[in-house]
Amino acid sequence: MFVILRKRFLVKVFFSVLLFFSVAVLSGMLIIGAQAKHEMPLQKNLDTFRAFSIDPSFLRGVESWSERDYQQLVCTFIWNKGKLAKGAEECRTGGWYSLFMPDSIQKGYQEAFYAALADGEYFPVPEDETGKAKISYEDSWGGARSYGGKRRHEGTDLMSSVQERGYFPIVSVSDGVVEKKGWLTLGGYRIGIRAPHGAYYYYAHLDHYADNIEEGTPVKAGEIIGYMGDTGYGEEGTVGQFDVHLHFGIYLTIDKKEVSINPYCILRSLEEKRITA
Repeated sequence: MFVILRKRFLVKVFFSVLLFFSVAVLSGMLIIGAQAKHEMPLQKNLDTFRAFSIDPSFLRGVESWSERDYQQLVCTFIWNKGKLAKGAEECRTGGWYSLFMPDSIQKGYQEAFYAALADGEYFPVPEDETGKAKISYEDSWGGARSYGGKRRHEGTDLMSSVQERGYFPIVSVSDGVVEKKGWLTLGGYRIGIRAPHGAYYYYAHLDHYADNIEEGTPVKAGEIIGYMGDTGYGEEGTVGQFDVHLHFGIYLTIDKKEVSINPYCILRSLEEKRITA
């Protein structure tokens, strides 16, 4: 009799524990599911996306990423509220959060990330084989600018340690087609290249262009397109208004509008892919 009572007691304990954990799991699933369903779509979260605050460790091997890899980046990006510092918690593509997130939300982010990351192959400024000059840059996204009226910086400035116009060649980050070439008051001599998956790479303040670079010209990743200078902030030919550097920008078409994104973290992820010149 005692043995039977003990077995019944253990069975009750087992099912009580099982019920407790089942309720806990179900409650957690419902909470995570509700959060995932109500995350903001890209169009309403555009400022956060444009800041592109993603540690380069999350972008390793991007040149060979699968669709699933991009899905994981989207999930992790949204889960971390758009700030992926080194060591940030990653979101599993098969987890509840990912499974409950509407496809319409995931698709918008995934397409934007794909356009931003799929075509970049090389850092835009080669390594100086002589060791004479170095390149430095920092995250100046959103910094105040005043020439031509109050505005915000929409790119990254890659500064040369040698103030010599034309010293550093500039190479195309990706394959693509030259879409724009010529003088802009703010950008000086600039080149705009449209990559295969839609990103528009913008190279400004060039001293001069490489031969045979014209609008409509196809270019290959790593091909020299021009040379670093200090042109801009005035009528065509103006120089000397600032230090020699390259202003590098990335623009994406989102919701039929072209918007800039912060290229800083993407540049950091490309640092190991510098050619020597």
